[in-house]
Amino acid sequence: MQGEKALNGTGLAQTLLASLDLRGYEAKAVYLTLDGRNIATAFQDAALAEGTQLLAMGGFGHSRLRDFILGGATKGVLTDLRMPVLLAH
Repeated sequence: MQGEKALNGTGLAQTLLASLDLRGYEAKAVYLTLDGRNIATAFQDAALAEGTQLLAMGGFGHSRLRDFILGGATKGVLTDLRMPVLLAH
């Protein structure tokens, strides 16, 4: 996703899925494209399309200055809540 922070490493989704599976949680990786939407809208659209009941996400992963100027996923999701959200920082 252009303009978004890069995730270093490969296989992160598969590692997380394996960890959740070991703990008895059913999960799957969903890869998204922005298609002209902001990241917050893309997250919630994808979650709702999958029938998700809770969106769990990290909160405020960029500097406060960058988020203030450009906005961010956390602020965007909190501004337009369409489902329960669990934030972790």
